[in-house]
Amino acid sequence: MKVALFFALVFLLMLGQVWGTRLQVRSFKRAMAGLHKRGNVGVGSKKRKAGPGYVVLISCDGKGVITGGELMKGITVFNRFKPFDDWNGQVIYDVNRRLKAYTDAKRDAYSGYIQALDALERRLTQTENGEEKTN
Repeated sequence: MKVALFFALVFLLMLGQVWGTRLQVRSFKRAMAGLHKRGNVGVGSKKRKAGPGYVVLISCDGKGVITGGELMKGITVFNRFKPFDDWNGQVIYDVNRRLKAYTDAKRDAYSGYIQALDALERRLTQTENGEEKTN
């Protein structure tokens, strides 16, 4: 009887995990769609072996000016994307250069942001060179 109860509890926990993951994916899609309306979107993440990680979405216009950002931070499936507008109006190249100039420990904390900004820089460079023009 105890074995059956144990497996039932494990099954319920797995269902909860699936449900929570589905909610997070839905949150990601909504955040991505909302930011994509503002321009190009760069995605970055910071994963840790222990403790909270984060996923960051940053959007910019065709000139590299940041138009919005969303951040999901934490360790549970109950976290959702929340807007952050700290860098709105700033140019991605300047923000990225500033973050990369930090010391190793602080730069490591911003590694997901740097990933997102690098992705945006690549995207804008490709678009300027005519290598790729998609919307």
